[in-house]
Amino acid sequence: MPNDISGQAQASIVNGSNALGTGQTSDTATMSQVDLDNLKQYTLDQLQRLRNFRRPYDQRRALYYRQYIGQRDRRTFPDNMTPRSNTYVPYPASKTEAIVSRMHDAFFSIDPYLEVRPNGGNDYAAMQMQNVMLTGLHRAKLTKVVEVGTRDLCIYGHWGLKVDWDWDTDTVTGPEPIYQMQPQMDAQGQVALDPQTRQPIMTDMPMLGPDGQPIQIGTQLMTKVVPRNCPKLIPIDIYDLLVDPDEKIVAMVTEISWGELRRQAANNPKLYRPEAILQLTQRLAQYRDLDRDGIIIRMAEVWDDTKKTVTQVTFGEDADAIGWKDRRYQWRNASYSAYKRRVYNGPPCLLYTGPNPFAHQRCPILHTAFVKVKGDVYGIGLIEKISDLTEGVNTFVNMITDNWNLGINQRYAYDVQVDIDHDQLDNGNTPGGKVGVVGDPSKAIYPFPHFTPGANDYQIIDLYRGMIDMNSGLGDIAQGRTQPGQPASSVSDAINESGYILKLLIRNMELDILCPMMEMVSALYQQYGTDELEYSITNAPPGIPKYGKVKLESIIGNYSFDFVAANYATGKVVKQRNLMAFYNIAMQSPYAVQSEFLKEIARSMEIPYPNRLLKSDQQVQGEQQQRTQQQVELEVMKRLLAFESKALVEQLKKKEPNSVTDHAIGIQQEIEKFLADQAGVPVEPTVPAPHNHEGAPRKSQFEGQIPGGNPTDQARSASQQAGLNALGISGTGE
Repeated sequence: MPNDISGQAQASIVNGSNALGTGQTSDTATMSQVDLDNLKQYTLDQLQRLRNFRRPYDQRRALYYRQYIGQRDRRTFPDNMTPRSNTYVPYPASKTEAIVSRMHDAFFSIDPYLEVRPNGGNDYAAMQMQNVMLTGLHRAKLTKVVEVGTRDLCIYGHWGLKVDWDWDTDTVTGPEPIYQMQPQMDAQGQVALDPQTRQPIMTDMPMLGPDGQPIQIGTQLMTKVVPRNCPKLIPIDIYDLLVDPDEKIVAMVTEISWGELRRQAANNPKLYRPEAILQLTQRLAQYRDLDRDGIIIRMAEVWDDTKKTVTQVTFGEDADAIGWKDRRYQWRNASYSAYKRRVYNGPPCLLYTGPNPFAHQRCPILHTAFVKVKGDVYGIGLIEKISDLTEGVNTFVNMITDNWNLGINQRYAYDVQVDIDHDQLDNGNTPGGKVGVVGDPSKAIYPFPHFTPGANDYQIIDLYRGMIDMNSGLGDIAQGRTQPGQPASSVSDAINESGYILKLLIRNMELDILCPMMEMVSALYQQYGTDELEYSITNAPPGIPKYGKVKLESIIGNYSFDFVAANYATGKVVKQRNLMAFYNIAMQSPYAVQSEFLKEIARSMEIPYPNRLLKSDQQVQGEQQQRTQQQVELEVMKRLLAFESKALVEQLKKKEPNSVTDHAIGIQQEIEKFLADQAGVPVEPTVPAPHNHEGAPRKSQFEGQIPGGNPTDQARSASQQAGLNALGISGTGE
């Protein structure tokens, strides 16, 4: 990506209708009419070739859409009047929505979901680019675009997205600060006064305070028109996307009203060729004035990646696509064609041709397939893989329902020669009803045998359901529903199978759509962004502005992008355990970076903004240095105190050996305890040695029991009998 893109084109074709803005001119100014006609015919031929390549897929895509919405044709019994069971088992819809929800969780479950890394630049520029892109993608509704695209991938097997720049503006109202302005000075250095009002004349420069910031004296509400300054992400309808089998030419068909087209051409003549606007004006003159502005103009936008050019022509020949889109509405509603505005179907006009206006020089239309197949650019979709199996389940379910219906509403054979009340037989076949006959009823009416479905008849539905789960890659175990009696091996296989298939789909979406889209968005910001780009500040405390600004030149550079949540879409618990185990092992090595480990663990646990919870490397280093310095100071003071206390004790011993020494040692212990509390480091206090009353310390002591210190009662009695008691003088001296 070039660092200097200010000289590149300053506009692009937006949504297939906003063609080019200022700074980009069409190549038709130097082309002759013959060259223009040849170019128009060449473009139409390419469109026809791409349409013929897509046409065989249209019928199948219509079937897959009907299966997704659960819509079936009405079915009747052979009399063509009595309706049969027409239940549709919603496997396509349930599998599709399971994929859509998992994909949304895979890409956006962690906030922020995007990491921008510099390629040869600095981290500050990458951080600012990340803030700007997250804000712009939020305005462009990226989450909604990914949801719609994932659903199209599952239904049709293919999805296209155009990455463009939003040239529209928004009208915003917000508070603006009022600053104290500097007064104008006259030649004598005095404040200049207005001759009429005699008030000081103020300049446009705000007065600065002691802190060097402008002095704010109030606020006022201001309404202004601001550019959106964000990308424009356009999901392309499957019937409006034309892809070359060699993937060198991609076309996108869009619709715009004639009134909007004229306004765009009037506001900026560089958007379309004036000759083309004049031709369309003459051809649309046959319509009534009130209907003219509402006429739809279908335009094809052809991007040639080989020539690096883009061409726009009116393209009303693709009636098949219009018909399939109308049928899609009819399957959901009664009719759509009767309410649709008229479409211009006149001769084609060359609206614009020129070089690729984007600085990145890529085709802005991205597309991918659900299951990629070599030689088939459209791939295979989720519903296509289970289409026949779903129809089989529907057939079995409806057959069982019809058998139950025939078992309850029983059929009869009757004797045509017997007088039977057929009205009661046809309409009164209800519990407790009766039918009048003449003669023996057993010889007039005979019930046909019927089939009552049993338990074994439903097992085939479970068989087909298992095949659908296996083929879709999202079994019941993957959706949180285990089958009774299912062995542990099959449960593990289902988990692994669904995890790998979903992970492959996530990688395809990331590599084919999202990462190239991020690279284009980054280049668009550097090409079309204003001098100051605004970004939102999430979770900011009260009092801090919710928006910040960054200079455009500070984010110029090359970047790489990583969707954080996509790495933890499957097996999150396993990844968390592996990270914790590896952390315990790695922290015993001097090569481990603890801060990065903690951030990675917080990310796997989906903890938002871990940087706010963890200290920075500078803070940790500063605290460690401070703690080390305190320990050194404490050790020095301990050594100094020990030296001085010994000298003090020896000096006091000479004056008063006992009491003064104890008092000095007590002071020493209090000092050491105070220093240890201040430093937070445990210090062993000085314990005085035991001493006798004369001041000499005790040198030895008895070990074990003292002899005679614990005599038994029997020994004591024997001693008494042999002693004073035997002499008869016991109690003497009492």
